[in-house]
Amino acid sequence: MPAAAAAMIMVSGGCAQHRPQTGTAELRAVATGHDAESRRNAEEARLRGLLERLARVEGLHHAYTGLKDDCAGPSEGNFKDPPSVDLVSCSMSVNAVYGVEGDVTDVLKRIHAAGVTPWQPNVNGPGSASGGTLDYALEYHRLRGVFPDGTLMPAPSLVSEDRGLEITWDRPPLPDHPAASGQVEGNDVPACPPAGPLYSRCRIDPPQPDPVPAVRARYGTVLNVAIGSAGRTPYFTVPRRAK
Repeated sequence: MPAAAAAMIMVSGGCAQHRPQTGTAELRAVATGHDAESRRNAEEARLRGLLERLARVEGLHHAYTGLKDDCAGPSEGNFKDPPSVDLVSCSMSVNAVYGVEGDVTDVLKRIHAAGVTPWQPNVNGPGSASGGTLDYALEYHRLRGVFPDGTLMPAPSLVSEDRGLEITWDRPPLPDHPAASGQVEGNDVPACPPAGPLYSRCRIDPPQPDPVPAVRARYGTVLNVAIGSAGRTPYFTVPRRAK
């Protein structure tokens, strides 16, 4: 996939709430230091390598890619969540949208065969495909989202073996359900979120992309690739010192 010629990047500083300025400066120095930058570059190269393999799949037309990279400081927790174990934690995620040319099931087969990443195996075997597999996705489309007993089938997806990459796409309308329930979400032009207090970076390629409805109007089907969703494994952490 071509590198962004004009990238939208936000790097932010400022005081974190309920933390002294000196503490914030020290945490920011860690989040922007040599070790963090080295891990950051390696993680971005890994994510973009996955997207480059997808870019070679016939029938996929890149609409836009959003990359988000942020570092968080320690949390003291609350009555629901325990204190964080890390002094600094940095994570990166990618969300890429494509138009699909032709039958989406044919494109899914080509994605699965492209060697993008090891995929979830079908542990249930033939006739009872497990979720996140190509077998289940094909079964979903063959049955038009309804099991033989009349119950609705869970939404299909392609999921990597490590669960760090998930592919979803527009699906045919289900009985008694609006068509939108089976579509990739997104109506507005994608934009970067507010910057965090330690380190934040956001890049959208191209900088002024078409929104999802425009991609759907052009190709008929929209496909979304999410790498590193909520709860993803950080690429860089610094553990808190024991008190």
